[in-house]
Amino acid sequence: MAPRRRRSPEESRAELLAAAAELIRERGPDNVSLRQIAEAAGVAHGLVSHYFGTYAALVREVLRVENDRIEERVRDRIRAENGVPLAAGIMDVVFETLADERYLRLFVWAEMHTDYRGAARPELVELIDTIEAGIRAALPGRPVPGRSRIEAVVLVGLSAAYGFAIGGRSWLAGMGHDPDDPVHEAEFRVQLARMLGAHMVEESGLE
Repeated sequence: MAPRRRRSPEESRAELLAAAAELIRERGPDNVSLRQIAEAAGVAHGLVSHYFGTYAALVREVLRVENDRIEERVRDRIRAENGVPLAAGIMDVVFETLADERYLRLFVWAEMHTDYRGAARPELVELIDTIEAGIRAALPGRPVPGRSRIEAVVLVGLSAAYGFAIGGRSWLAGMGHDPDDPVHEAEFRVQLARMLGAHMVEESGLE
């Protein structure tokens, strides 16, 4: 147990969140309690409930921090491509993240928990803003896809990537393929990026 010491509310909250993230990564979200998190952070048990309410709310906050990191990595990738939001590059970041089974378990737990109904994600909106700005900068004076089309492409891409990460092995095996052969995931990523790019281009009238 970490020693208790005087700290500001902001420090206590940040340290609780860090302790929760570490324990959840080690044990999975079903095998961690609020008391264990409090002990790891060196604070009174009641403080965890004070700052986060329920365990489900704390798990969602851990997931929010992880998602913020993903979105920042996507923005970094777009910047590395001179501001052009290439579907292949964005999908690379998403698939690399989903290769971490601990993150995937956290995501599934939060989505399936009875208390979870989603939450506003300003960072995701900002990411879509970045994608839209990149498309406009890459196509000056030319038709660009509308905001709803961009949002649909992002939603389809995330749904396909997360779905493949969760069920891809079973589906590949059911098709008679070796799920351990990395060729299949690589091909899926290539085809997904092509479909997303084609769908984005379709509305703009570009070839």
